[in-house]
Amino acid sequence: MTGRHRRNGIRRRARGPFVVLTVLLAALGAGGYLGYRALTACEPVDLLVAADPAVVAPVRQALDDQPDVAGGCARYQVVDAAATLATDIRDRAEGLPAVWIPDSSLALGSLDTTSGVLVDQRPSLASSPVVLVVPQADAARYGDPAQPVTWDALLTHPQPPALPDPAVDRAGLAALSALHTAIGDEAGRPRPAFVAAVLTLSRAVLASPADGYAAVAREGAAGRALLASEQTAVRHNGEAAGGAGVPVTAVALRDATAALDFPFVRVHANQPRGLDRAADALEALLRGPVGRAAFGAAGLRAPDGVRLPGAPADATGSPPGWLGEQVPSAAPPPRPFALDTLRIWSSLTLHSRMLAVIDVSGSMAAQAGDSDRIGLAAGAAQAGLGLFPDTSSVGLWAFSSQPPPDPPWQELVPVGPLTEPALGASTRREALAAQVAGLREHLGGRTALYDTAVAATRAVRAGFEPAASNSVVLITDGRNEVPGGTDLPTAVQTLRAEADPTRPAPLIAIGLGPDVDTEALRQLAEATGGRSYHAQDPQDIRGVFLDALSQRACRPTCPG
Repeated sequence: MTGRHRRNGIRRRARGPFVVLTVLLAALGAGGYLGYRALTACEPVDLLVAADPAVVAPVRQALDDQPDVAGGCARYQVVDAAATLATDIRDRAEGLPAVWIPDSSLALGSLDTTSGVLVDQRPSLASSPVVLVVPQADAARYGDPAQPVTWDALLTHPQPPALPDPAVDRAGLAALSALHTAIGDEAGRPRPAFVAAVLTLSRAVLASPADGYAAVAREGAAGRALLASEQTAVRHNGEAAGGAGVPVTAVALRDATAALDFPFVRVHANQPRGLDRAADALEALLRGPVGRAAFGAAGLRAPDGVRLPGAPADATGSPPGWLGEQVPSAAPPPRPFALDTLRIWSSLTLHSRMLAVIDVSGSMAAQAGDSDRIGLAAGAAQAGLGLFPDTSSVGLWAFSSQPPPDPPWQELVPVGPLTEPALGASTRREALAAQVAGLREHLGGRTALYDTAVAATRAVRAGFEPAASNSVVLITDGRNEVPGGTDLPTAVQTLRAEADPTRPAPLIAIGLGPDVDTEALRQLAEATGGRSYHAQDPQDIRGVFLDALSQRACRPTCPG
């Protein structure tokens, strides 16, 4: 027994070097992953990569093309990034990826990227400009498609483009921020022109660019244009070339440009040790020729806007959906500015619940320019009504003094959704337009301003909708004429006492003509957290409504 163990031991010692040498030679001859791993004797680490869906395929392709990245000492898993990843990183959740490749720096939201404690945002890997996408059969809809299109041309066209929801789509947010940059702010609030632009774009919001391309496929040349990244247009045209859609043309934006920038983000929060080398190797791969070729094949550009090698092309050799070989590089807007833009968008597109209250006292028959005051009031109401999207709820009161015991106001149209049937009309919008057109028939009596302001504010608060912006818009020639009713101090005190921060119902008071009691309107409006305006010129009305709407973006701390 002892001799047999000794012989076996000798046999093992005699064969050991031969076996090891044979394995090493075989591995070196194969030149592969196992050979390098055997020489380095490393234990592969697992590294999770979360990428935007637009780059998941090219990142996987680059890893497939160079499987020995990190010397075979890492196993990479590439998955779609969760929409909540920025929040998950901030909360240091379990299972965070070590590397994140979002489509835009804007995806990081308010994450701290300066200290490096949570994340380290590295430079961009690729880019894709935000463009106007038009059905190819109607490429000249907004002008020469070879020339950049202005925002004014888009917003004043009978068929403005659809915008992907900026709350979820970074191309939509980048485009909206570019428009905000082009128009600018004034006195701490968005300019009326930007408010009007937001209201125009909000009438056709897409859940995603895919919905816009699907609509183009259904409607062909008549399909609505959309704002999207160039990469989506290239990918769509590649599918269309195979008979799966309607081709589109990408048109550059002028005035202020926008782009997706695909940064490489190292996630430090809640990570095990030992991943640095594997993450460095992946970054080097994606910035090198292999990665650039994979990004180019996916329809992306280099960070400086140059078209990458391997970009898809049609049978003629020209890249379908591309703007050209090179476009001016465009960085995403600063994240604080983009977040402020999104806040403005959210406040302006919040569901509106508004009661319009219009003075029909005898003084409203007084001449005002080429019209009379009631004509100006009706025009103001019609202009304001046109600004509200179909998702809004609107109602209408007329007010003047009435013999007791009748109140000095009359409900002409109850507050409700604009698209619902009302008063025999097919929609409440039509019923409102008809009642506004007939306001002159109600003229008479005196202005019961104070009682009506209190009653209207109470009515809106009584039907308060938490998910809506609730308000009263009161239009008058601006002077209380009813003796014996509520006086101004009492009305103001009542409005202040009944104000509820959890159920805000601001009064927007608009005075018409030279006899406006501007001080009374100011006190009434401010008591509710609203604002008063004096519009002497009919051309002022639209600006007044737009400025009043802009108050949503700053209330209750709006500058005067």
